[in-house]
Amino acid sequence: MTALAAQGLARGAARGAGTCLGIIAARPVLFGSVALFGALAGLVGDNALNRQAGRHPHPMLVTRPAAGAPAQRASTQAAPAASRVASAPRIENDPRIIAFPLVSDVQTLLAEAGYYKLPVDGRAGQATDLAIRAFQRDHGLRVDGMATPLLLSQLRQADTLQPDQATDQVASLIEGTDPAATGAVVSDASPGSTEGELVRRIQDRLAKARIADVQPDGILGERTRAAIRTFEALQGMEPTGEPSPEILRRLEKASR
Repeated sequence: MTALAAQGLARGAARGAGTCLGIIAARPVLFGSVALFGALAGLVGDNALNRQAGRHPHPMLVTRPAAGAPAQRASTQAAPAASRVASAPRIENDPRIIAFPLVSDVQTLLAEAGYYKLPVDGRAGQATDLAIRAFQRDHGLRVDGMATPLLLSQLRQADTLQPDQATDQVASLIEGTDPAATGAVVSDASPGSTEGELVRRIQDRLAKARIADVQPDGILGERTRAAIRTFEALQGMEPTGEPSPEILRRLEKASR
């Protein structure tokens, strides 16, 4: 029985081998390609796992970080952060805003005081706003970042204005008020003179035209000058800030 069994197994193996050879012979290209791929994969694997003197620079499988890897990751993470800082938007004014004489005067005085660092362009924007706020904080003024005639007057008094000394100076004076107490810049015009009457009528028209909130007291102060410059700019005139019959005539026409 043992000899017969052995013979049976041998015949079965021979038939199986013959069948396999027949299948391979029927598809020689397919099985040849599989055998070639297997041989190449074995060579590559043996070279990568057994025949490298040190760590391969580009291993296919990594189970733990190599020495120095955390520092490398930190440097690669720091690089985008540095690029973000370098590409931070520059603080500047809005180029879409029309240049305004009052803003230009404010920027000039802020630049002289060291608060404004950009070229004077007369345009409001973030750079102007931040410079105004810094000046107002340093001098104890109400912080609003607005370029106004009052701010212009405060800037012109910056040399004498002490920190934490809030002020409500007005450029046009109420009758009986000492000009020195308000910091107004007063010309030779007085309320009762011909020029003073011209100033009073211009102030009245400026208020009616909503150019500025000035009181018609006939005294030419900084707020009145700034309001006249604003109106001149709106009219396409050269902003001088000086009262004249032409200014009055145009104001009367504009405030009807």
